[in-house]
Amino acid sequence: MKLTADSQGRLGNLELFRPQADFEATRQADGSIQLVELTRVPVVKPRRVDGRLRGAEVTLGRQTVAAAVRAERDAR
Repeated sequence: MKLTADSQGRLGNLELFRPQADFEATRQADGSIQLVELTRVPVVKPRRVDGRLRGAEVTLGRQTVAAAVRAERDAR
């Protein structure tokens, strides 16, 4: 598939790029460009308990966090 950028350097293709998606672009040694879609991380707002800010009411286990970090590293 051939894509052509407009006068401001933007590419557009609904088959390849979802609207509002973030991508990381890297130029390879052979001159090609590699696009990787970045995953969105949900933002957790703190809650106020007894006048202090605490994290969300979600408990995360060590195994869950370790698996998420490992998956993110393997995706790169």
